[in-house]
Formats: sequence, structure tokens, C-alpha cells
Amino acid sequence: MTDTAIQTTLSAEEWKIVMALREIPDSPLRSKVSGLLAELTRFIQQPRCLGMQSDGFPCGTPDTSCEECQQMLDVLEDLAARVPIEAAFNPPSS
Repeated sequence: MTDTAIQTTLSAEEWKIVMALREIPDSPLRSKVSGLLAELTRFIQQPRCLGMQSDGFPCGTPDTSCEECQQMLDVLEDLAARVPIEAAFNPPSS
């Protein structure tokens, strides 16, 4: 990670994501997570799937229900199902 300071305004949700990433200790795991998040967001911003719509133009929008976008949604759903629930790490105190 770089130490370059950036000034910007973030929503509460964005800040939560940034803070969660910052809380991961500097390690190969942090580098992998950071890289994966960067690639995932880049794909979602511009899917540019190779499939063509019925009018012959490339998809280019995540709002279009194409096979590649559906596959990505399936992968995300599978990943979400595999991630342990936070409560499993922080059981309630008795």
C-alpha cells in the first residue's frame, strides 16, 4: 500500500469498506484482498462482456441480463455464502 494521502468525501458505507481494508494487517492476504477488490470493482464498473445483445452491440452495462453478468452474480452469491457470519467470530457475551 502507498502512503499517499488523499482527501475525499466518502459515504458511511464507503468509509466502512475503507476502514475494514485498513484493519487487515499488512500481509500477503491484505495484498490479495486489495487486488481482488480493485479488479472486482473495475469489472463491475465496465463489464464489457464478449457477448452481443440482440441488436449486435456489446453488453457494456451491468443492467443488461447477459450470461457473463449472471455468472458474476452467481460467483458473488457463492462467495457471500462461504464467508462466515460476523457473529461466528464475536459470539455474544453471557
